[in-house]
Amino acid sequence: MEDCFICRKHNGREAAPPGGYIYEDEHWMICHAPGKLGPLGTLFIESRRHFLDYSEMTPEESASLGNVLKKIYGALRAYTDAERIYQLCTMEGQPHFHSWILPRGKDIAERGLKFLARDDSCSDEEASMLAGKLREAMR
Repeated sequence: MEDCFICRKHNGREAAPPGGYIYEDEHWMICHAPGKLGPLGTLFIESRRHFLDYSEMTPEESASLGNVLKKIYGALRAYTDAERIYQLCTMEGQPHFHSWILPRGKDIAERGLKFLARDDSCSDEEASMLAGKLREAMR
């Protein structure tokens, strides 16, 4: 869709995410968020196909999502100090299915919504380096 930022990003008409895409298959693409949007390890899992939410997934998309999440959670645990990994879907800013994945480090005192409300960031260079490690782990 021409007016969808995520579709344009997938087609190369928007800036590539830091470090490029970590994982791609016929249904899903995973990338690190720009550093200004969250702590190191903040990822987006995005549907290749343009749709809004779980109710619009094909049976193949919904069947494959769990396996992709299992792999990326394992990779994040291996390369970050994540005690917990949060997942959030709102589709408010971009009405294209995507889920935020945010690792909460062991040293972070805030939990739950207080953690999600933090104004954390990392550098795009740090994000690119982690993206490379996660890409290798997902192979």
